[in-house]
Amino acid sequence: MIKNFIPEGVADLNCEEYEKMNLLEESVVKVFKNAGYRQIMTPTFEYYDLFAEDNITAGTEDMYKIMDSGGKLMVLKPDATIPIARMVATHYKASEGELKLMYVTNVFRSADFRAGEKREFKQAGIEYFGANTPAADANVIKTAVSALTASGFSDLKTELGDADYFNGLMEYLAADERFSSREIQTHIRELVEAKNIPALYRFADEYEIQEKAREVLLAMPMLYGDIKEVTEKARALSLNDTMKKAVENITAISSEIKDINISADMGLVNRLDYYSGMIFKIYLKNSGVIAGSGGRYDKLMKKFGKNIPAAGFGLNMDILYEAFQKKDANNSDVLSIALGKGRLADTTVKQLEAIGITFPDYSKESRKLIFEDSTGKIRIVFVKAVDVGIYVEKGACDVGVIGKDTLLESGSDVFELLDLEYGKCIFAVASRKGFKYNPKKKLRVATKYPRVAKDYFAGMGRSIEIIKINGSVELAPLIGLSDVIVDIVETGKTLKENGLEVVEEITDISARFIVNRASLKTKETAVANIMKALLERN
Repeated sequence: MIKNFIPEGVADLNCEEYEKMNLLEESVVKVFKNAGYRQIMTPTFEYYDLFAEDNITAGTEDMYKIMDSGGKLMVLKPDATIPIARMVATHYKASEGELKLMYVTNVFRSADFRAGEKREFKQAGIEYFGANTPAADANVIKTAVSALTASGFSDLKTELGDADYFNGLMEYLAADERFSSREIQTHIRELVEAKNIPALYRFADEYEIQEKAREVLLAMPMLYGDIKEVTEKARALSLNDTMKKAVENITAISSEIKDINISADMGLVNRLDYYSGMIFKIYLKNSGVIAGSGGRYDKLMKKFGKNIPAAGFGLNMDILYEAFQKKDANNSDVLSIALGKGRLADTTVKQLEAIGITFPDYSKESRKLIFEDSTGKIRIVFVKAVDVGIYVEKGACDVGVIGKDTLLESGSDVFELLDLEYGKCIFAVASRKGFKYNPKKKLRVATKYPRVAKDYFAGMGRSIEIIKINGSVELAPLIGLSDVIVDIVETGKTLKENGLEVVEEITDISARFIVNRASLKTKETAVANIMKALLERN
């Protein structure tokens, strides 16, 4: 008997769905072709080394790998741009002038199924080779906006940055050998890209970064908005010619673009290390998603031994299809705040009321899950605490308040903008009093937080066995189920009463204010007003 199932992270499309998806794809392809781009295709399988070379892609652990009959390691294509760059570097001659290519292809990456991600999705995009001018960069951006507009998306916001603004800061910091390694620069890149303000402050304090560089590092993530205002501030903060040229490039590109809602973000960096100039993202205001993104990657072409200018972008067609089905479902004028019922929510509601945001119908005893404020412009949405990150990441809510412990365990892809300084405790490793590590033995770790435990002990280089526990985790080492536990510790009273003690502290925990990546830009004023008020309150 054939079982009726389908792997997680993939989906069937019935006839009606396929026809709608195909119409969306055709509208995008038509715009690309009318702009002079010609369609190509690269293989589904590529050599692993193509993507693993010199950290040009975001995480080889996210790739699906397979061994061919000759013993060579291959992957299902996790990125569309790199194979096209390989193809052009192999077959294209610099004397041939400009080359405009387009593609529609399936891409494969490991996915967070809890967050509704797909391991196989369709991507459409363009690659523009042979031109490195503000006009060429503007052409790429305008083509992306035109494709989305032609597909029925009208409520768009485009944001422009330049990778060299961040790269210039890294050049400046690299004069101090502590910041010269790829590892530390990648860590800084991740913090800036995620706009993780609390972590950036801790990093700057820990490394005692000198004042000028510290000012830029802490300002960069929040340096976004009106192009003229942002570029003036960014110019004043620039530490070298690389940063100054990045600012001037943004100004020059924006002057080539008319009739497009465009702003600047100097903290717009990409996890992919191959971008070397213009970077942009396009947001759907009503859907809380990033519709498309791209940039200039001359740096990538040089890795293939070719000095060929290149820029492009990609659109995730699956995300666009889903957004199109519900594009009128959200009210873009209402700011939704996700809260997990409990002490954090109670404190947050009091904080909001203290800054003048009141919810007339709210009561802790109520079974209602959604409450609107007195203006009808803000609403709080109560979900399970563990789900706050998912609601914000997927755009169902614009912002949220979540414990750092829950945020770390969920791995939600959101901006972490504020440490609210309440709900404080620590993540710790605890065990029976007098416990000693045996380096020759695999450590058994019981925890409600397997992701946190895995990451912590991996960083320590320790071999562990994780045992997932949902309650009374303190019991595990007492009856021999585990050697240690990883859990949150507030007063330590529960540990003490059960004969346990903290062996190692992992990190401090408190309430964090998180924001959906698109909502930060599409509801900029509303988010900024709440942030400012909460900061003043604290």
